[in-house]
Amino acid sequence: MLGTFSSWGYELVETPAVELLSTLELGVEPERVRRLFKFSDGDGRMLAMVGERTVPVARLAAGQLRQAPLPLRLCYLGPTFEGQPAPGSGRQAFQAGAELIGAHSAAADAEVVAMAISALESAGLTDFQVEVGHVGFFGGLMAGLEPGQRSRVLDALAGRDLVELEQALAETDLRAAEQELLLRFPALRGDPDILGAAVAMVDNPVSEQAVRELHEVHDLLIAHGVSARFNLDLGAVRDFDYYTGVIFEVFSTRLGAPIAAGGRYDGLLERFGVARPATGVVVFLDRVQAVLQPTALPAGAGPILVGFEGEPAPAVALAAELRAVGEQVVMEVTSSTDADLWRRATELAAASVVICSGGERWTLDGAGRRPYSGRS
Repeated sequence: MLGTFSSWGYELVETPAVELLSTLELGVEPERVRRLFKFSDGDGRMLAMVGERTVPVARLAAGQLRQAPLPLRLCYLGPTFEGQPAPGSGRQAFQAGAELIGAHSAAADAEVVAMAISALESAGLTDFQVEVGHVGFFGGLMAGLEPGQRSRVLDALAGRDLVELEQALAETDLRAAEQELLLRFPALRGDPDILGAAVAMVDNPVSEQAVRELHEVHDLLIAHGVSARFNLDLGAVRDFDYYTGVIFEVFSTRLGAPIAAGGRYDGLLERFGVARPATGVVVFLDRVQAVLQPTALPAGAGPILVGFEGEPAPAVALAAELRAVGEQVVMEVTSSTDADLWRRATELAAASVVICSGGERWTLDGAGRRPYSGRS
């Protein structure tokens, strides 16, 4: 994944695993703050282990890198920590991600989505789909609602509770067409045709702008060559107080939780004193590993396997010679029979097998031993 990010021009940064709690509170919602590992230092300042990596990167971009040329392309890899993990989850997880800071454009949004797809494919993942939406679509519909009504509608949407949603909408002043649209939100996904159908039912500039931006991103993702990997999803509901534009999640049929997520968060860096647009992606590496299918290495793709009968010194010398010229070598550290070595070679998908015995070197293959003639 880091190789993919690098090939797209993203530079690796390392941020601390421990931050001031006040720093994390600037970019993490209260519920996430509650679940962090918290403790105090010798001066009584409250600290916390990071629960996600975007906020520390934003702090770096707004601080040490504030004079760097824009746009900034940064990527990261590291552990995150949960003080109160969900049932079945560990206290430590690993994230990889990338942030594109200083550009507000459909091209920037599409780049992050397409790069995430490329990174997942490069890691060996084949069974996944990306759902691309925009927080502005529902945001525009609910902009005129009272805070209590808005919260109730959002909770029902996030919980996919259609009964509660219908009851909540009945208490609002939304037009009948807009209420109908909200009630249809699970079906608002697919190809660009849904955009035209949905925009005909809204009457506010925010929702209309969201649809236009999704159209642009859709066309650019087609140009990126990833059309088979994504759907448009106007029913996406995520973190309205954090995300400000295009959002996306990546799902595998083998896991009920997203394996990657991201989107535009133009308000975060302003909390650190520098107003800059930004978009990014986070990949949940533990979840990716959980859905990856174990695959056998192709025969001959692995290292040279060196073994011995009797004294190990000749095998040690041969292994040293091969490593000195750049070969990858695995040396057995106990005396082995030909059958043992051949079984081990199969497990390693070894490129070749050499056994040192009786002062001679032999290449071992399925037919038996033959004199060793060198690295070939």
